[in-house]
Amino acid sequence: MPKRSADKANLNFVPKDALKEARALRSNAKCFDDLEKVKRMLNQVISVSEEGSDEWVDAGIFLATLLLQEEKQDQRTTEIAKLLNERGFSYRLSKDALTQNHKSMDVIDKSNTSESQVLSKPSEKFACAWDDSLPEYLISKLNQVFHPTSTFWSSHNYSDGSGGNDPSPYFSYIVPLKDAADDKHLKEAQSTTVLDQIIRDIQKRVAAHFPDVMGCAAAEWWAHCRPHSSGHQLHFDSDDEGRGGVRNPVCSTVTNLSTHTFGGETLVTTQSSKGTSLATNGWLCSNRHNRLLTFRGDLLHGVVPGPGIGPGNIDVKRTTFMVAFWKRIRIQDDPGPGAARPFSRVKEESWATPLMEKIENVTHNCHEWTKCKPAVNCFFEVPVWEDVDLQRNEDDGLSLRQVKKYKLLPPYDEFFQFYS
Repeated sequence: MPKRSADKANLNFVPKDALKEARALRSNAKCFDDLEKVKRMLNQVISVSEEGSDEWVDAGIFLATLLLQEEKQDQRTTEIAKLLNERGFSYRLSKDALTQNHKSMDVIDKSNTSESQVLSKPSEKFACAWDDSLPEYLISKLNQVFHPTSTFWSSHNYSDGSGGNDPSPYFSYIVPLKDAADDKHLKEAQSTTVLDQIIRDIQKRVAAHFPDVMGCAAAEWWAHCRPHSSGHQLHFDSDDEGRGGVRNPVCSTVTNLSTHTFGGETLVTTQSSKGTSLATNGWLCSNRHNRLLTFRGDLLHGVVPGPGIGPGNIDVKRTTFMVAFWKRIRIQDDPGPGAARPFSRVKEESWATPLMEKIENVTHNCHEWTKCKPAVNCFFEVPVWEDVDLQRNEDDGLSLRQVKKYKLLPPYDEFFQFYS
């Protein structure tokens, strides 16, 4: 590949280091001038890197993400299309999904939503949400364990990658729900700990819409703590991260622990892991403390990075606690953090102490459970995908309109989502 021309004044410019610096600045941006500086750095990386190199690709999709999340992105359509076409993308996540350009939660007035962003509740066979989902005592324990400064994160070497470090591998823990499986870890007697009560409360809540959860053998839980600009690529929740074939939970849940509304929002689509066609629409679920979101376990979903300026404080992050309910899941009792580890193995660690408190030794006000209510005006319906270059795709017979008409499913790597 040909090397890009470099300014002599920038001979000491290292693209890889500049990308790390740009990611760190983006995650802690305090003003729009910071975002402009990030864009200048990315343009510089592109200009000095070899076409096709990792730095050239990453800088291009990073820049495209920033441009797509600008309020005046329509004026940059040609530039965005060029960046994405050069990097092999035919389709991209829609501007309405990426900009989250809607009113704040619980506001009925639609005057500030775009034409494609509609306050629209999904069918309950796909997703639903509740507010004040857990009693105050239980949510306070989750806040304690998963606070951004908690030792839980350092104990697991957690990183979302936005600060320049490599993102940490996925890790989760399994808690038995009943003595109904052959696996030795699922034969543990049910306890009455805080963690068990949290999982049972969530299980009973979502059973109204996904009744099969009451027959599940295990709950898998994990957590994330991410800055405003950090997202999570669209994916299917699956046993062992899809190795050996995709096996989905009955349903997955997200409990928001943050006391602010900054950060990315969860996008749930109608696309199934067993489906043969693309999702047309999806729903963004806005952030609120103690809001519980649940969705069918085989649906494509992710977290869209927050657009624009976040809180500008490294300790203010979007913190979430996830639980997936499984009829059957393979527990992986391998050394170190990883997917589907038995929680019993780490229950003595200091970070887990609040979760292991016996529920009968504390005040657990059962009446607080009745405070939970269906969330109002939290879902915004958005188109999922757009053509990067509509005319080019039409000429090739592969526009989204044509893909839908002929029920085609283009390769996953032709779909651009975002860089975070």
